[in-house]
Amino acid sequence: MNDDDTLSQFEFETDPFTAAELAAITGYRKAISGISDLLEGIEPKDLIRLGPGLDATGVRYLLAQMADGLNTWYLALDQALAEMLTCTAESSRYSRAATRFLKFESAVYHQTRQAFEHAVTVFLLGRDTRPTGNYPPATITLNLPMQTLEGPT
Repeated sequence: MNDDDTLSQFEFETDPFTAAELAAITGYRKAISGISDLLEGIEPKDLIRLGPGLDATGVRYLLAQMADGLNTWYLALDQALAEMLTCTAESSRYSRAATRFLKFESAVYHQTRQAFEHAVTVFLLGRDTRPTGNYPPATITLNLPMQTLEGPT
């Protein structure tokens, strides 16, 4: 286990992160610091409250800042992918803990990006996202037993 208890979940029943992996995680977290706060809870109804219409300069500026934040996040995740790869003469691979960490971070990034893109599309086109509306609700998974497409919780 390492000093960061939030990372211990990725080390469960496997070797702990190496010093190089921890350095890559530190760099990644530093690069994305504050981005999740900017993008948290993105929903069309929240965007609509920010401005009176499509020409609301403040809303456009905020959307541009969010898009820039997502780009920064993407680049940081891409860099972490490169830095956490362990290369030896025998093989190149990710440790089990690094694999878990990268899969988790990738899922959070992709869900956040999808929520942003959906909210922006709905806001800019003025669409209704209710099940009976004129734009599909945001969905992230398929629940076969319940026969439903499900959105973020």
